[in-house]
Amino acid sequence: MEISLLNFFFPRMCCICKRHGNYICDDCKKLLKRNLPECYLCRRLSPLYLSHSSCKRRYSLDNVFVGWEYNKMSSSILRLYKYKNVQDISEVLSVLFIEAIQKSAFANSLKNTLLVPVPISYLRKSERGFNQMEYITNEIGKVFQLDVRSDLLYCKNSNIHQASKNKMERYGSKENPFYIKNSNKSSEFEYKSITLIDDVITTGNTLEKIAQVIKIHYGMNTVVNALCMFRGKPYYLSTSQPRL
Repeated sequence: MEISLLNFFFPRMCCICKRHGNYICDDCKKLLKRNLPECYLCRRLSPLYLSHSSCKRRYSLDNVFVGWEYNKMSSSILRLYKYKNVQDISEVLSVLFIEAIQKSAFANSLKNTLLVPVPISYLRKSERGFNQMEYITNEIGKVFQLDVRSDLLYCKNSNIHQASKNKMERYGSKENPFYIKNSNKSSEFEYKSITLIDDVITTGNTLEKIAQVIKIHYGMNTVVNALCMFRGKPYYLSTSQPRL
């Protein structure tokens, strides 16, 4: 039996329990902790994944779906996926992510929406060799019969990884690295909304910067939603503290 170079250097074993056979074994799939429907700003329950009107800022997203809790287990999955160039794991993740979306109330928000993967800079793409979210976005588009635009958004080069920044650094950054290039405004208005696809959401600052360029380009009434795979446990601020 011929063994591919990929399987030789990156043997198919569960990135969590190290069992051979698949990058995420059936037992470990069951251990992924689902996120409850919530307002992505205050992190309190919102059955339809709606952002509370009292929480929203000028460029806040309207709906944000999160698949699972970001923890040590999911960190192992993403580390292999994003930094070890093991692209085959995208097949497993896309199936799991689509199943989670289909079982949620958020699925109704996907009618007549344009799917857009969150872009990475040319520097990051050259380092990794691919944008890990483009494949998953395309698979979501196939299952839900939605259009995908992987070339709608662009990201300026940056020498600093987002993962290396702490929460306050991410939220406090005033630079907006995202932009829209050579887009026909009239064509995007055929859609009910634009839905961004990303792997991890922390403060939501990155998504809001993207929402900002979209709303400025297409109009402030443009509905912007997001589908994200992972997010950490909620940290509820007291009423005397500002929300991030």
